[in-house]
Amino acid sequence: MFIEQLDQNKIKVTVNATEQEEYGVTYESMTYSDGNTRRLCERIMEKAKREIGFNVNGAKLLVEARKSTDGSVTLFLSKIITSENEKDELFGQTVKFETFDDMVDCCNIFDSLSEDIATVDSYILSGKFYLYFEILCKKNRAAGLLRSVLEYGEKSHVSKEILCEHGKRIDI
Repeated sequence: MFIEQLDQNKIKVTVNATEQEEYGVTYESMTYSDGNTRRLCERIMEKAKREIGFNVNGAKLLVEARKSTDGSVTLFLSKIITSENEKDELFGQTVKFETFDDMVDCCNIFDSLSEDIATVDSYILSGKFYLYFEILCKKNRAAGLLRSVLEYGEKSHVSKEILCEHGKRIDI
């Protein structure tokens, strides 16, 4: 099962023939009323949340399926955002930078967001520079911020706890 995030609200999942057999589904049998299809979708959502941080968070989910010539099925899972889903939430992310200068340049992004920032901490760990931040805002604003930050560094799965315990906090 290969999962790719297309944007903040949509993922693309390729389910090969072996996985279809494992879950007892085929392209033709995939419907909401089919328990095997629902179990497959639940497994996809668990894996997407764990691997890439994709979470529905109470939004409706639209699932589109397309059959491929190689026997695999490509699923497009899209969050349907409504105004009730758009409330302020706390988002946290760790970003890794190759150089100290990249991290410092990135921090300029936070200047205009001071009212939304809950935490911004910088660390050095194993010769790499890390920035952990938490922001309280709507999902689309957090996604925009993350896109801007990722122009300077890359997402990291190193947790704040690991950084606090094994890294050295540095002030910028």
